[in-house]
Amino acid sequence: MILFLQVFCSIIAYLLIYLSFGSLLFCRRGKNWSLGLTIVVGFFLYYSCFFFCAVPIMIRFRPLSMLTKIWMPIVLAVVLLSGFLNGKAWFEKAKKELGKIKQNRLLVCVLLAIVVLQIVLVTKSYNFTLDAAYYVASVSTNVETNMINVYDPFTGAWLDHYEMRYFFATYSVMDAVWCQFTGIPALIQTKTIMAAIVIMLTNIIYYLISGVLFQNKKSRVLMVFLVLVLNMMFVTMYTSSQFLLTRTYEGKAIIGNLSVFAVLLLFMKLMTEKNVNCGWISLFIVCFGSMTISFSANMLLPVELTVLFLPMMFMKKDFRIFPKYAACVLPGLLMAVMFVAYVKGYFVLYTYPR
Repeated sequence: MILFLQVFCSIIAYLLIYLSFGSLLFCRRGKNWSLGLTIVVGFFLYYSCFFFCAVPIMIRFRPLSMLTKIWMPIVLAVVLLSGFLNGKAWFEKAKKELGKIKQNRLLVCVLLAIVVLQIVLVTKSYNFTLDAAYYVASVSTNVETNMINVYDPFTGAWLDHYEMRYFFATYSVMDAVWCQFTGIPALIQTKTIMAAIVIMLTNIIYYLISGVLFQNKKSRVLMVFLVLVLNMMFVTMYTSSQFLLTRTYEGKAIIGNLSVFAVLLLFMKLMTEKNVNCGWISLFIVCFGSMTISFSANMLLPVELTVLFLPMMFMKKDFRIFPKYAACVLPGLLMAVMFVAYVKGYFVLYTYPR
């Protein structure tokens, strides 16, 4: 029972934190803003800010406890500040959303059933892949040793240098910080809490995309259901569905499902709407935040951005799009170049002073 309460409270706390970070961009009292998009962009903004806090501490060889003591007060300050600035807007939005729920009780119940079904499936499934073991072992090792990515999570041996594929992907480091702060075991944090969070955010994106395509609420719910069927039927090693439903808490699953569709959603909004609230800023945050979650984003998202936004530039005959597109692509390209330089031996980051 205590463990269930820890999981439930952690999920609520995460959603509140993401809402707080996202509200600093979107939320304005009296203006129309999307609750779902605010939470999703807040998720990526949260990890973007954490990146700038974690990397300097790793480079300076400082313990995990120092990062926890620095980061958690920052999070508390952001939540309090955002609540102070946007509390009335949150109340207005909550009142408005509750009204919609009362008008569409059956559809809301269907949506909740779809999300809960996926959460149960992914949290109860057995994942035996090496990557799955790495995420749990890495978080557990960081917590137990009170260091950050210094020890090999499989052998316990001291690593001579940081592996660049994981150094800038500080997503799992955040899990370690949360475990140290709350006392929740690494296995529960990764495989249950973050898996549930990813499922919820991914389905929010599905619903938001359906909102761009359809005006009818029944059609939106039907699309979310059909996407569930599609994901269930295409669980192979070559599809993002496999990562979503069996490797949900891994960085690749977030990039292949949440990041890719968040970029698609923002593209659809920028393509069809004249005034998108913080559209390009949100796109940049999604791209930068994805880079801090998994190195796979540095290859996948620049390709997606190129496929979507270069044609849009010519379709709209607006070449002012190019510098905005380039800014979104730049973080991934820089990280890819840095990784190539690391592989070629041009530089190395050691895990101890030399």
